Amino acid sequence: MSNLSDDIKTGMKAVGREWKKAKKRNSDRNDRVSRSFLSSMRYHEPKKTLRDAAFKFMEQAYNKASSNGKYYANARQIMYAARPQIIDEVGIDAWDQDKTPIYFQSLLKDYIEESGANFKVVWDARGHLTEPHTQYEIGLGGAEVMKYRADQIGNFVYEKKPVSFDMRINTVGPVNRYGAVLFIEKEGFDEQLKDAGIMEKWDIAIMSSKGIPNAATCNVGAMVDVPVLALHDFDLAGFKIMNTLRNGARLSRGIHNLIDIGLRLDDVNGLEPEPVIYKQREDPRIYLKSCGATSEECNFLVTGIHNNWSGQRVEINMLTTEQLIAFLERKFVQYGVKKVVPDEETLRHAYRRAAFYLELKRKAGEIQDKQGELTIPDGLGNKINDSLAADPAQSWDEVVWELAEDSVESNIGEEPLKKENDPQSSGSPEVLTAVSENLVLDQNSDNGGRYA
Repeated sequence: MSNLSDDIKTGMKAVGREWKKAKKRNSDRNDRVSRSFLSSMRYHEPKKTLRDAAFKFMEQAYNKASSNGKYYANARQIMYAARPQIIDEVGIDAWDQDKTPIYFQSLLKDYIEESGANFKVVWDARGHLTEPHTQYEIGLGGAEVMKYRADQIGNFVYEKKPVSFDMRINTVGPVNRYGAVLFIEKEGFDEQLKDAGIMEKWDIAIMSSKGIPNAATCNVGAMVDVPVLALHDFDLAGFKIMNTLRNGARLSRGIHNLIDIGLRLDDVNGLEPEPVIYKQREDPRIYLKSCGATSEECNFLVTGIHNNWSGQRVEINMLTTEQLIAFLERKFVQYGVKKVVPDEETLRHAYRRAAFYLELKRKAGEIQDKQGELTIPDGLGNKINDSLAADPAQSWDEVVWELAEDSVESNIGEEPLKKENDPQSSGSPEVLTAVSENLVLDQNSDNGGRYA
């Protein structure tokens, strides 16, 4: 019995030794790192992020969108300029069609903060600031605030200098001022167009909206009664916007002299389209055709099958600012946009007005020469504080005007000039029309805003 027990123990020990050896061999094999795996660990590049790629190409994209800082550029223009390189760097899957454009604006701000880049970027205005008394108003956007900072006028010092009058005649409306309207389906291009002098060079008004035009937009376009040249994205929404302008929104008229200047299929050659997914059951091409899209345009914008519609689109923002300006000016030439020149009668009235103000300018110089004899009362600060306490709605400079007005009237016994904000005056050089041979611009008359 003992021999059997010893044999079993001896056998178990032998088996255990072999098992331990096998386990150790297997463990050593698992712990060993192959040369190929070790090599991949040594030379594997870290995964590139969207942020890394955006920072790498941000300056290049800004220079492309702004023509090396010549023009302002908005964030979406910079994004589209960077998009091809970013996708090459990180792959198309990293680019989310809905989320990336919003994220890119944050990345652009991060880049400017971290690099100190002096980019001329147009940020959407969110609200406005209005000054008291003058009613001077600015939108709270990047370009508007930069201009406000540059234009600020601080301390006032009156110095003898030539009196000047505005050469331009005050007008409201298209008569004698502009011959067409440029409608842009999105906001954010005002500063670029101002920088390029588009409005003044072509005597064209600019109108913009966010999204589908409302009734007011359609009514203004119909009311001005001049050609309205509409610029829109080449996509389903762009055709819907054109259809709304043409036929009117609810409770509004359509624009009868609407001109579609693009973007259309012929306009997007050389621009890289972006993919789009249509979240609808009906074939989008049915609506596109009802809005005037051609079969070729429908097939460009829409592919896929029932309940799985997709396609591509091209946004205005894919144009650099320089490309946009050149595109618009080609269209203006194509559709006959010209400088405004009034009829002969209006020109003669304008000539008389100019001659009057030039003579007035000369006379004003003679008055300035006599200003050394002017007696200014002491204690102006106390007088102004008393007046403001009695009427807080006034401004300090209005009170100064009234004090000087009383003094001049008592000294020379003549009727004083009206203040610019007097309800009886027009708020411009026309305040002096009491002695200007009735060269008054009558905006309500039947002569279309000419001088009467």
